[in-house]
Amino acid sequence: MQNNTVEVKVTLKEKTDGSNIDLSHLIKRANGHSQNELVRLIEERQEELILEFCGPKYSRSHPYKRGGSYTKTLVTGIGVIRFKVKRVIRRIDGRTSSPILDALDVRCQKYSRDVRMKLAEFASKMSYNDSRLEFETATGVHVPKRTIHSFVKEIAPMLLEANKTTDEPGIVLGDSTEVRALGSKEMNNVHILLSDGGQLLHLGVNSEWPNVKADALVSDNEPGLINAVKAERRQLGILHALKYLLFTLWGEKMRKDERIEVDKAAKQALFTLVNSTKKHRRDKDKKRLKKRIDKTLRELHEIADELENRGYIKASSFINRNARFMVTFAQLTLEDVEIPYTTNKIERLMGEISKRCKHKWMHWSTEGLRNILTIVLIRYTDEKLYNQFKNAYIHNRPFTKTGTAQKANT
Repeated sequence: MQNNTVEVKVTLKEKTDGSNIDLSHLIKRANGHSQNELVRLIEERQEELILEFCGPKYSRSHPYKRGGSYTKTLVTGIGVIRFKVKRVIRRIDGRTSSPILDALDVRCQKYSRDVRMKLAEFASKMSYNDSRLEFETATGVHVPKRTIHSFVKEIAPMLLEANKTTDEPGIVLGDSTEVRALGSKEMNNVHILLSDGGQLLHLGVNSEWPNVKADALVSDNEPGLINAVKAERRQLGILHALKYLLFTLWGEKMRKDERIEVDKAAKQALFTLVNSTKKHRRDKDKKRLKKRIDKTLRELHEIADELENRGYIKASSFINRNARFMVTFAQLTLEDVEIPYTTNKIERLMGEISKRCKHKWMHWSTEGLRNILTIVLIRYTDEKLYNQFKNAYIHNRPFTKTGTAQKANT
């Protein structure tokens, strides 16, 4: 077992002068609904900043002097507000600035951080158009779809950085899927790697599988994935194995009733081993489990031999090539290591991709798909981290994550 502590910092806004005003905190002080009170609080803090920069009126001993003012419109979580922005002028060179905009982090911004985060989260759950309508219904404020897209584009890369880890993966689950691209009949290829603990290890769109070292890989035997993940042991998800076996037999023209008989025999062998493995975790009878593993392999090879004798060469070859990968979960149990025998965990994750991105009218660019999936998948796989990041983003604070890496002994 190897332990090490890792720390990832995502600075959402670089502040060098320490003048940071938490707009969300001011909204809370305004009782979360009073726009006039929020304006008063902002302008009150502004007066404090102006006094700090310029000193009392007519003072000449400070590096700044008072300038003009203008009205700023800002969309916040409690609606649209307008407040007076006061400028200051640096005496040494005449440079003009607006301290309150820098302190609130709304310079060149029409939307507050809580609004940007809320709309990006909406977009991860529904279409961009529905997100626009949902927000407009709730607040009466119209936000263009393109603007919501820009919020997702801003937030997603920071969230992906926050999710990074230097932990060494012990058990890795991998899968891929296709999502419509912008061009006619073009598809985006999505790659996902997941730890057995549920953390998103890799999200790739139209890219190669990453080279990863792991103790064990659980997958559906996709060649690109197997070649990329250098795993000491491999488990072929048994549900995928059974499905592929039946598909191969169908392709070799076996009758349906015969396919059902083969499926029944293979399931009997594999799920008896599953039950024996679960029982072993209670009884710790390694000798009995070892016998069951050997018997399962014999039964699988007997099925393969019978299929070969009947002329179903491809199905027979599939079983002979992959039987040993169907029982890895039981063999590792003998070494006191538990891994999944199916890819159900990552299949559920792929379902989240389908739910958000695979409606027939949707088409995605590479960057747009990667950004939206970053929010969808990290919120699904690590809700605690997502909420911590969300809170840091809204309050414009640095995000820090500390974790412990654990490497299984296999």
